[in-house]
Amino acid sequence: MRLKSFIILLVTLSLFACRTAKEKKIVHASSFIKNFHEGVRLKLNFEVDQAIEKFNLCLKEDPTDDAANFALAQLYLMKNDLQKASFHTKQASESDPKNLYYQTELAFMQQELKEYEQAASIFDKLSKINLQNHEYYYGSFENWVKAGKRDKALQTLANLEKRLGGNSEIEIKRYHLLLSAGQDKDALDVLLEAKNKYPDDPTIIANLVDYYMQKKQYDSGMKLLQELVTADPENGLAFYMLGDMQMQIGQEQTGLNNLKQAVKKEGANLDQKMEILISIQNFKTSDPDMESLVEYMVGRYPKEAKAHSIRGDYFFKANRFEEATKSYKKAVEFNPNLFPIWNQILVLEYQNQWFDSLNVDSDKCIELFPVQPVPYFFNGVAKNQKKQYAEAITKLKESIDLLLNDGALEAEIYGQIGEANFGLKDFENGKLFYEKAIEKQPTSLILKNNYAYRLALQTNELEKAEKLIDEVLLTAPNQARFLDTKGWVLFVKGKYSTAQDYFNQALAIAPNDKVIVEHFGDCAFKIGQKERAIEYWLKAKELKSTNFNLDKKIQNKAYYDPIY
Repeated sequence: MRLKSFIILLVTLSLFACRTAKEKKIVHASSFIKNFHEGVRLKLNFEVDQAIEKFNLCLKEDPTDDAANFALAQLYLMKNDLQKASFHTKQASESDPKNLYYQTELAFMQQELKEYEQAASIFDKLSKINLQNHEYYYGSFENWVKAGKRDKALQTLANLEKRLGGNSEIEIKRYHLLLSAGQDKDALDVLLEAKNKYPDDPTIIANLVDYYMQKKQYDSGMKLLQELVTADPENGLAFYMLGDMQMQIGQEQTGLNNLKQAVKKEGANLDQKMEILISIQNFKTSDPDMESLVEYMVGRYPKEAKAHSIRGDYFFKANRFEEATKSYKKAVEFNPNLFPIWNQILVLEYQNQWFDSLNVDSDKCIELFPVQPVPYFFNGVAKNQKKQYAEAITKLKESIDLLLNDGALEAEIYGQIGEANFGLKDFENGKLFYEKAIEKQPTSLILKNNYAYRLALQTNELEKAEKLIDEVLLTAPNQARFLDTKGWVLFVKGKYSTAQDYFNQALAIAPNDKVIVEHFGDCAFKIGQKERAIEYWLKAKELKSTNFNLDKKIQNKAYYDPIY
């Protein structure tokens, strides 16, 4: 349904009101004019029911007034009452049969009411009055098709072609109509003739290719496209269609090469190019041309979120996480309403321990998506790392309030609340929430490891800590952080030689882990290897250890319990 602007309507109604009085030689009473103008004012203020009342008062004085009837039609449209809108439009058009605007609106209303034959007949009549208006012919065609009158629809196209000249759109409509009637040969003949008339029109070729594909006449479709890319080597759409067809029939490498060419040529649209790049990523783990293609995309479409997101996907798969994060951030800069990309940003910042960025970006994400639990969780994690424990607990509890049927995330949240309570020296609540987390996810090695480490770090319940980490190592014996936790539990228990064995194993796997390096130095000090201890403490400092007591250990050449 086409709705006109209120300002245009106001001018239109005023003109119609004046013309009605002049042509019919009707001099309306002052009460009619007052009600009419009051109705217009109320309509412009969206006071629909009151406006209807005023125009109905006008019709009581002059039931045939076209302007008042048309105003009522528009008001009933605003109320989605198509029956009454159609009635008053018909009344207006009968009062002023020469008014093409009324007739056009009536045709569209009848189309909305599924009165297709009536709508088509009106458009036919309009096309005979105004021979140059394409809209009337296409309106007639569309409604004859919906009414199931294919012959009349075809005749409408013939009339359009005769009066205004042919074009590819007419041919494609004729083709689809014949095809839907099961007249496949006639439909194909229409397309082949259209190809001769409009040899450079890609929509004709696309429909021909689609026809051949549907009929499994792959050779004909392939020949057509190869002919096109030879004749027009800059036609990206042709390369796209050829490559897509080749991929479908198993000529994958050739098809892939043609799809790559389509990306850097004009013709294929942004979404088609995105499909190509996604296909390449799915087809090959790594492709030597992929980086140049994604760089082309952001150069060609610098303000399109999709272009930056596909570039981010490429860098993510290549384990180039900083570049991936920058690309994803560019994507949400141009379209901030993409939660999956925001989620990817937060995950990358979390996994790479970029906690300052995680804190800022999760705050932004909460503002944009206030009912999503994940941003609150990541915000709580970041605040824990920044030692803002009370704020972390607030955010983590908000995350739980929003959570629906996600036991794994719920367990992670409980674990982080446990961490925050340990940070606040509230050990009882710290243990309580870790227990709830493990109860929720009893197979989580990370939760058990973190709980064991936290118990050992607080020199509290060491037997329980050792039992937890032993359970973890039974499942994952070669994880550096798990080996380090076992070593730390033994270190706190005073079993330094055995602890050093575990720290050695952990270092062999992760030689530049700042925590493991410092723990190895601590153990070396305890067994009398002071020079070696200082060497490892210095290395831990280079690796940016967050232990506040590290400098004190180096300066005094003595061991102090860690403070984080």
